[in-house]
Amino acid sequence: MKDNRGNKVILVAHCLLNQNSVVLGRARRKGPVKELLDELIKEEVGIIQLPCPELIHFGVRRFWQVKEQMDSVGFRETCRKLANEVAKAVRELERGGVEILGVIGVKGSPSCAVTEVNSGNWAGPPLEAKEKRKVPGMGVFMEELSLLLEEVPFIDWDWDNIDSSLNEVKSMLRGQLGG
Repeated sequence: MKDNRGNKVILVAHCLLNQNSVVLGRARRKGPVKELLDELIKEEVGIIQLPCPELIHFGVRRFWQVKEQMDSVGFRETCRKLANEVAKAVRELERGGVEILGVIGVKGSPSCAVTEVNSGNWAGPPLEAKEKRKVPGMGVFMEELSLLLEEVPFIDWDWDNIDSSLNEVKSMLRGQLGG
């Protein structure tokens, strides 16, 4: 049976479609990242909003953290469970002939970074936390998801370089990124 579906889908980090989910004081938009959403709508691509493991595990009234704090047994288990649910949906879509174009994470995020993650040796009182640094690597959730979606390309949304991020999204939508 034929219908109007385009059979192309992209997976997007939760906070890029809902800035209300980020750590208080860190939101950069009132709701979605409009320039990203506009591009996805223009290309008529289906959008899967990934779950936010930080929101689910820690709630909205959380402090911001670095990967070393997030990489606990309990949080990784939350990420693994969520990644498994996402992978099930992806496999069903693929069974139905839908192409998964890619995953868009968030550069620096201890959960959703793809190429560079915020790192630091933080413990104890939050006000005593030292400088963080960005190091190569993935956030905890993206590590778990990438193990299940090995053939799918992953990219970062970089808040410090929105134009470059949009260009990378456009390349992903055109299928010019390898998995």
